[in-house]
Formats: sequence, structure tokens, C-alpha cells
Amino acid sequence: MMGMKVTVQGPGRQIADKTYYMGELRKKCDEMQSEIRKMNVEVEQYNKDNQIYNQMERKYEVLIKDVRKLQGDLADLNLIVDKSRNNTDPQDIASAFQALKGKNDADRRRLDRLFLDCQEKENDIRTIEQQCAELQRKVEEKLNALPQDQRMQHAQLQDDYKRLLADVEQKQLTYDNLCRQLSAGEEVLLAEPLKQRLNSIQEQKLKLLQEKQNLEAELSKPVMSEDEEREMLLSQVKEDNNQIKITERNMEEIQSKTRQVSQDLEQLEKDGGIKESEDAKKYQRLREKDQEMTEFIENFDQNHSKESSTVKEIETRIFKLLEHISKDLQRQQQLPSKENFQDLQDEVAVKQRGLENSQSTAERLKQEKKNRDAELEKIVNLDQKINVELTSLREKSEQMKQELEVFNDINKLKKDAESNRLAMTAKKAQLDSRRKALKQQVQLLSTEFDKAKQDLATNDFAGSLEAAEQKLRHYEQNIFHLREFIDSKEAETDYGSVYEEVEKSPLPRPPRPLSLPRSPCPLSPPRPPCHRPRPPQSSPSSLPTDV
Repeated sequence: MMGMKVTVQGPGRQIADKTYYMGELRKKCDEMQSEIRKMNVEVEQYNKDNQIYNQMERKYEVLIKDVRKLQGDLADLNLIVDKSRNNTDPQDIASAFQALKGKNDADRRRLDRLFLDCQEKENDIRTIEQQCAELQRKVEEKLNALPQDQRMQHAQLQDDYKRLLADVEQKQLTYDNLCRQLSAGEEVLLAEPLKQRLNSIQEQKLKLLQEKQNLEAELSKPVMSEDEEREMLLSQVKEDNNQIKITERNMEEIQSKTRQVSQDLEQLEKDGGIKESEDAKKYQRLREKDQEMTEFIENFDQNHSKESSTVKEIETRIFKLLEHISKDLQRQQQLPSKENFQDLQDEVAVKQRGLENSQSTAERLKQEKKNRDAELEKIVNLDQKINVELTSLREKSEQMKQELEVFNDINKLKKDAESNRLAMTAKKAQLDSRRKALKQQVQLLSTEFDKAKQDLATNDFAGSLEAAEQKLRHYEQNIFHLREFIDSKEAETDYGSVYEEVEKSPLPRPPRPLSLPRSPCPLSPPRPPCHRPRPPQSSPSSLPTDV
């Protein structure tokens, strides 16, 4: 056993095969599953918190309602206590009752007056509707009084009016369809290759006609001498050379700027980069030269074609410039005189005025069309309004007929009124008897209340009880302030929320300390139970009742 040696562990896995990647994939899947579980737990906790919040909010609403109700009851009790302490006379209570009763009576009279006004308005509406019906009847009578040919003419005019409305609507729809078709056809023609080819051929035709006119003008003009032709060609060559020199100068300036920028860039790279060895720099220069040579060889054909196209473009421009110069020389000979130029200006002005008049006429016609459309829409809406009003008038007429049937039965109405009067009389007698009984009870309770109040005023125990209540209120106020102070200090020294946040945080945390039972703040004294002595409750018969 002593001579044996433990084999040393190797360097580990050298080849990452399928098993290795499957293991890594399982690890990642496990991590994802754990993260998903954490997120699900957080979502569940959020839902629970939301439910608790909703429950607390509903409970808060219920408690608020209860508090408001209790506040109302407390206000009533305080009012009764204040009345009893202030030695309020029952006559004052009766006067307050009379004031409230007078206010209610005034409101009732106001409502009755409003009801009567509403009935008057309804009667006015019925009168106006009867007048409208009378006018409609008169119109129908007049139409019936007309001769047969005029009635037929009126009916024919109405039919023509309806037919014209339908024709106008149909023509408007047709016009809109034609406009849409026209715009669609124009778009198709613009996008059609044959149309584009026709436009290009027309342009070529115009160019050829212009060239033909120029050639004819050259043939018709007098032949220039050799010296004049030589001078003209020399001037053209000088201009072309100047243009070429300017272009070359611009190219040189651009190349110099490019070189300067490249040098600045290299300098910045040298200043900002890390110092390398001499061999590394030589290798970098060789690599750059190799790269430049490779790029030059690869882009030789492209650069050659580009330069060739540039040369051809310059030659084409020179040719066009020569052609333009010859055209300008020809135009100088074909310029019109001052009289012809003035005539052309007058003709252009006349055509411009005609164009403006045509545009204003078109705008005016469009505006008139809009006005006619608006009038047509108003007429259609008027017919609809008339139909709606006729329908509503018919419904109101039926309702009024039903009401008239009810009101025509006078005997039934009298019987109903008599039965209501008898019922009200019996109810009035019953209420009078109840009022007398309540008045007697109020008098009896008032005498008892006065007697009890006198006894209370002469009793020494009542005075001492009042003083004790004042001291008790003072002590309760002090206790309330002390409780607020204690609660604030407990909130300042409460570490529960911080501890919960630390527990929920994903960071590694030290071992959990021993949890100590929470104790109230050492500054807070023990809270003795507050027992407030209650005054002796009087019997219900000793309290005044509002009538």
C-alpha cells in the first residue's frame, strides 16, 4: 500500500462531442426553468397583492359609508345635547318646525305653479297643432276646389319634381363614375410603356425638326470665309481648353486634399496607437503595399472603364458645347425685330387674359354647382322633416283622441273625484285626531323635561360630573398626542420592511439572524385602558321630540 501512487487527473475533456453540448443545453434549460418558476411566483404574488388591494378598497368604501352614517347620527345627538345644555325653549323648536313647514309649503306651491304652466304650454301646443291641421285642411280644400286640369297639372308638377330629383341624383352618380374612370384611364396611360415610348418618339421628332431647321438655316445663311471659320474654331478650342484646365485643377485640388486627409489619418493612428516593434511596422507596410497592389489589379478593369467613360463624357460635352454655340449663332440671326417682339408680347397678354377669364368662369361654375347641390340637399331634408312632423302630429292626434274619450265620461270623473274627496276627508279627520294626541304628549313631555332640567340644575353631583367630563376630555387629548408620538417613534425604529426587502432580494445574503420578538418602543409607556364614565341616561320620555 505504501508503494502505490495515485494517478494524476488529466487535463479534462479535449473534444467537445454531442454529449458535452447536450449537457450544456440541459444546464441552460434548467436555468430557464428556474427563472420561469421565479417569474411565475412573482406573478402569483402580484395577483394575490392585487386581490388583497381590491378587497381592502371595497372594505374601505364600506367603512367610509359606515363612518358617514355614524357622523350623521352623532351630529343629531350633538344637536339634541346642545339644545338640552343651552336650555332651548320648546317654543323655539316649534318655531323652527313652522319655518321648515313654511318652506315646504312654498316649494309645494312652486311645483304646483310649474305643473300649471306645463299644462298651459301643452294646451298651446294642442292649439297650434289644431291650427296646422286646419291650414292643411284648407289647402286640401283649395286643391279640391281647383278645376280638374289644374289639379292634374299640380300632380304632374309634383311628379316632375320627384323625377327631376331622381334624375339629378342619377346624373351626379354618372358624373362621378365618369370622373373616376377618366382619372383611372389617365393613370393607366401614364404607366403604359407604349405611351411612354410615344412621348419619347415625339420628343425625338421635335429634336429632329429643330435640327432640320438649323441645317436649313445654316444652308440659307451666307458662306463664311476661311479666316472667320478659323477664328470661330480657335475661340471654341480656347474655351474647351480653359474648361479642361479648370476641371484638371479641381481634380488636383481634390487629390491633394485626399492625400492630406490620408496623412492626417495616418498621423492620428500613429499618435493614438500602441508603439510596435520595427519588424511589425515593416510587416504592416508590406501588407499595405500588397493590399494596394491587390486592389489595383482587381479594380483595374473597372477603373479603366470608368476613366474611358469619363473621357467619352468629356468629348460628348465638348461636342454639345460646340453644337450649342453654333445654335446660338444661328439664333442671333433669327431674332425678331422690336415690332415683332411687341406683337408677340401683346398676343401672349391676350391669351393670358383669356386663360384667366376661363379659369374664373370655371371657378364660378363650380361654386354655382356647389350652391345648387346645397339647395337640393336642403329640399330633400325639408321633405324628410315634413314627413317626420306629420308622423308626430298623427301620433299626438291619436293620443289626444284617447284622452278625449276619457274626459267625455263626465259621470265617471265625478264619481272618481267624489271618492277621492271622501277618502281625503277621512284621512284628514284621522290626522287631526293624531295631531291632538301628539300635542298632548308633547305638553306632558315638556313639563317632565322642565322638571328634570330644574332638578339637574339644583343637583351638586351634576356640576361635579361636568367638571370630571372636562378633565377627562383633557386627559384623552393628552393620551392621543402621546399615542401619535409613540406610533411615529415605532415607525422610525421599525426594520421589518427593510428586512423583508433584503429577504426578497436575489443577492447572496449572510446567515439569518435570530428573530427577536418585537417590543414596543421603550419610550412608550404602557397604555392603560380608558374607561370613560357615562352620564346617566334619561328615559325616552324625558327628551323632547320634534313634531
